Amino acid sequence: MDIRKVDELVSLAAASNAMEDYDRLFAALEGAELFFNVSTEQAGAKSAPVSTPLVTAGPGLSAVLFFTSRDNVNLKKPYGGIVWEKALEMLVKMPQADGLIIQSRSKDWVGLDKEKARLLLSAHSSQP
Repeated sequence: MDIRKVDELVSLAAASNAMEDYDRLFAALEGAELFFNVSTEQAGAKSAPVSTPLVTAGPGLSAVLFFTSRDNVNLKKPYGGIVWEKALEMLVKMPQADGLIIQSRSKDWVGLDKEKARLLLSAHSSQP
């Protein structure tokens, strides 16, 4: 994945809000790794559970925030990495999340709701 290209596509989709720009971005993300903040909860256990903090995406809406680069200043340690298709699966399986946000290094961002994530996963699984 060319991070610069993905960042450009995030910026373009954010500015235009056009479906064809979103589609180009989602196609470019196929197989790409995204990064996300994690938090660990110390419960006295030897291995602390890891969770993905959600961000508020609007009134009553929660989203998982993904970054296009490990160099993003908003990505804190510890952090995780996940391939785009697995990020979609994660979103679909998270009852507390309504969608996801992808933020570029330039801090432009686009959002994706859970229903669109399901459609993208379905389209991906039906490809030969």
